[in-house]
Amino acid sequence: MIDKSDIYICLPAYNEASVIGSVIKSIHENGFENIIVIDDGSDDNTTDIASTFGIRTLKLPINRGVGAATQLAIEYARNKKIQYLMLMDADGQHSAECLHTMIETMRRHQADIVIGNRFVNEENIIPTKRRLYNFLANIFTNMLVDHEHDSQSGFRLLNRKAIDALNLEIDGYGVCSEMIWKAKKLELNIMDAPIKVSYTDYSLSKGQNFGKGVKTALSLINKKLKL
Repeated sequence: MIDKSDIYICLPAYNEASVIGSVIKSIHENGFENIIVIDDGSDDNTTDIASTFGIRTLKLPINRGVGAATQLAIEYARNKKIQYLMLMDADGQHSAECLHTMIETMRRHQADIVIGNRFVNEENIIPTKRRLYNFLANIFTNMLVDHEHDSQSGFRLLNRKAIDALNLEIDGYGVCSEMIWKAKKLELNIMDAPIKVSYTDYSLSKGQNFGKGVKTALSLINKKLKL
């Protein structure tokens, strides 16, 4: 049994003032109270808006990337002895209803990490460019480690074992693949869960593009060569 009170939902956020309030509300409406916003050096009032909900906010002094925000979230969870850490995009693309699916998948399969898979839900309308990027990213991730699923999904649930074990180093989007490859090396149990996503012009503008994809690939190659 996984109790909701043991789960902390972390929202890495960069200039999300226009949507962060609605994302927090949707999480609350689904019965989750423990929320942490990691402000990745925003120059808008993301932190101010999040603070009006009475939730904890942690702020990086400069914009370093989603990987740096993820590292801070895991470090915080480790230091605070948090049992379960949920990572969720702050741009509104992830449905808070799927928090329950993620938890049930971890419980049923006794997983250490659950990754939300956008491609197994036929109701999801995923733009062609995003599908192509993820297809290529999955191939590249597979070159590093045997993982054939949605490697670039930012919707993830980690248990205490994973929180304690993972030592992530990549500051940018490469952290998604890095987490999988290091978790596999540590023999952590990774499972997928079907999730619903909603892409808007806004959320698409916040995600990966070709330039970021090249940087992601280079950062992964660099880390792999150092091992």
